[in-house]
Amino acid sequence: MSEVTISGTEINLWLLVRGVATIFEVTIGRDNRISELKKVIKKAREPEFDKFAPDRLKLLKLKNPVDDDHIFDIQNLKLQDYEYENDDVYLMKDMRKIGTYWPENQAPPEDLIHVIVEAPDVAGDEKTIKDLRYELFVSKTDNTRKSSSVYKYVRGMGVVRPWQIEMDIDAELLFGRQVFLQYPDAPIQGSSETKVNQPFCVNVVNEVVKRLSLESELLVFGDYGSRQEYEVYADIIIGHKNYRKELTNSTPDLSKGLGWEVKNDLNDNSKVMVGKGQLIKYARAYLTADRPLTRVFYGCLTDGKLWKFAKIQLLNDINGAPKVKFEQSTTYRWSEHTASLIAGLIGRYYDDLIKKRMSGNKDNTYTYRNKSSISSESLLASFIGEDILIRLKSGNYIHVQITSHLGTGRECIVFLAQVRDYGIKDAVLKIEVCKNTEIFQVCREISVLRALSDLSCVPKILFEGHTMGGSLALLTDFAGLPLESWISDNGNIDDYTIFQIILDLLSCLEKIHARGYAHGDVAIRNVIQRNGHFYLIDFGLATSLLLHFDPWQEIIQDYDGLCQIIGIIKFGEKMSFSELIDKLEGELKSFVAFVEDASRWKTTDEGKCLEKFGAIVRQFYEKLPRKVLRI
Repeated sequence: MSEVTISGTEINLWLLVRGVATIFEVTIGRDNRISELKKVIKKAREPEFDKFAPDRLKLLKLKNPVDDDHIFDIQNLKLQDYEYENDDVYLMKDMRKIGTYWPENQAPPEDLIHVIVEAPDVAGDEKTIKDLRYELFVSKTDNTRKSSSVYKYVRGMGVVRPWQIEMDIDAELLFGRQVFLQYPDAPIQGSSETKVNQPFCVNVVNEVVKRLSLESELLVFGDYGSRQEYEVYADIIIGHKNYRKELTNSTPDLSKGLGWEVKNDLNDNSKVMVGKGQLIKYARAYLTADRPLTRVFYGCLTDGKLWKFAKIQLLNDINGAPKVKFEQSTTYRWSEHTASLIAGLIGRYYDDLIKKRMSGNKDNTYTYRNKSSISSESLLASFIGEDILIRLKSGNYIHVQITSHLGTGRECIVFLAQVRDYGIKDAVLKIEVCKNTEIFQVCREISVLRALSDLSCVPKILFEGHTMGGSLALLTDFAGLPLESWISDNGNIDDYTIFQIILDLLSCLEKIHARGYAHGDVAIRNVIQRNGHFYLIDFGLATSLLLHFDPWQEIIQDYDGLCQIIGIIKFGEKMSFSELIDKLEGELKSFVAFVEDASRWKTTDEGKCLEKFGAIVRQFYEKLPRKVLRI
């Protein structure tokens, strides 16, 4: 940091550092600016103020200076949001000169404190980002999420790798043979899951516990279809007898035991994906407890005939974000050997429980814990009204106040926010709290929005920078009412209104495609209504058409998204082209049929296809009755 040259008449100022009651003196010139005074203060307070830039300091000029006997009186002064509301202090603004506050004829008395210095709460900034990262993890593995989506999230953001279980777990061959002799015949795949597959698997696990002589120590419970929607309720629960009450509650407390998942046919890959996601949900409940019973969650996914084992741990990545390490074994057929591995796995779990108990359950491995009795909604609500400090590329800082939570993306959390210093009441704030090195969603959105900055149908970048914790932050306009909320407010939506919505979005896409980009994520969640029209938002997955081997298919993917929006508005679910064409009527049916036909166009010139597509779309506009849309 460069030295500040005194400019104008020198004056000496006594200052008080808020919170630590430290008084110190600096010398500055009347022609120097407040921004230079901050540099002098930072220099004078080294190394205490080393962790932040000088412009993050807040300087408050006392309207009535005090001596050092009245420090307590001024320590608790609070600066209001608007300068004119402050009875005791003035906020000293960076661009103003010192002489603005102390003219030539008003020299500050030398024995009084004139300025209060407020240093930024760097630790608070870091804690806020850490909590946001935790919230992203919680929301992405939440019970309300589709289990297959949970597994996809972990596969993309965590560590998924093979587990050499036979190198890690000692197979109990004798016990395995005894269990297999007792239950040699696995259920037929495709049977009734709750009546056939689950009872067989529960019996196997119970027999394993019995052969290990642990029936007085470990409990085994089955679900048999008791799970309600969004409940974390495993098909098989294995836990210590001390937690019988917790494990038999409705719903069970899975922080007190292992949850295993039973399907009726693991040859169905979709069921495998769902099963893995459910195991991750069970593991999260177990590993994020205030005091986890063990450091590792051992899970199993089975249909009775096929068995797949999992070793799950909760780690922190280099940014401090929680990350799942999911190790999965190969798939084993039901046999003596498989039964031996099950016995070895349960034996390992029991050994871990005993070791943890003997160590006094002391464990500093995990930074993140479930916040007792605090839901993810409550955690997000705690950020409402909070200030986030963002460092811009210019090196300047802006204070952004969060007003509400809008949503959670793949890598970021989205808020509605205000930037009072600039008079901005409604802005969309995206904070990147988890980086996927294959997507770079926020960074990509910034790049695309810059390229499309002259289009009125695309959000405008207001500010971009980083939080004090180093997370990428993006502020845009285009705060509006989500289409899903608009539909909920307006009840049944007629075909005319649906078509008007689609035509608004078509107009947006036509301009975006003409500029050489595909949106990449046209979905009902990414549509808002503002100023009487509907717009697309969230360009985090947008790409240049030049990067694709077949650009036309990328364009068609966007139009396919419009068709899916029609299905969701009209019928409440996504549908294939053929299903939509069968159920729709009139212009909506014609539009979907047209998109389905366009998806089969073969071309090397997407420009000509866009012209042809646009010409036909204009015909739809002309057919539309001239009727006012109520918004």
